[in-house]
Amino acid sequence: MPNHHPDESLLIEYAAGSLSEAKSLLVATHLTLCTACRKAVHDGEVVGGALLRGSEFLVGAGDPREPTTAETPHHVVHVAVADSPLPNPLRDYVGKPLTDISWTPLWRGLCEYPLPQFGAGVRLLSIPGGGRMPRHTHEGEELTLVLKGAFSDSTGHYARGDVATADASIHHRPHADAGEICICFAVEDGPLHLSGWTGRLFKAAAAASALLPKCASSRFG
Repeated sequence: MPNHHPDESLLIEYAAGSLSEAKSLLVATHLTLCTACRKAVHDGEVVGGALLRGSEFLVGAGDPREPTTAETPHHVVHVAVADSPLPNPLRDYVGKPLTDISWTPLWRGLCEYPLPQFGAGVRLLSIPGGGRMPRHTHEGEELTLVLKGAFSDSTGHYARGDVATADASIHHRPHADAGEICICFAVEDGPLHLSGWTGRLFKAAAAASALLPKCASSRFG
């Protein structure tokens, strides 16, 4: 049973069908691993259904009690459980075995795989056992669901099924537990901002590169 869950407001929005596709995917994947949140969402759906039936005269034509059939998004590919340890529905969004993923290196063993169905900020992250991410904060909200292994930061320890929530008030440096690779699914509303000495180093390098064309033109122009 996971120890860290999505905020209650996210579960309510998910039950109401008003959550974005990316966050809905993260919550749905968490639900496959968490009986407590599955029950909370079920209770929310029951209450919502009762409210709709009670306001039937406002709904218009049709019977609101008739169940609707959810269609499978056209941009997912069904993958057998034997080919990928990822829970569904995330497994079908990834659409390939983990061994076939082309990871993009980011920082000292940290790699990412952006999900092609979404824009920036929706990705798998892979951290080697004992590896650390650079210290950073967030411009928006970040939800991180642990799929394999575990990691820790200043807010706690997160293992399979746990959801970590971070925003601009959090400055942290997550590090994976030793001995096992940590794979997470992250949904970010805004870009990350590096802080600490790493952030200062990158800012200094960016400032220096911005000056190079000016220096070159003044010297050789």
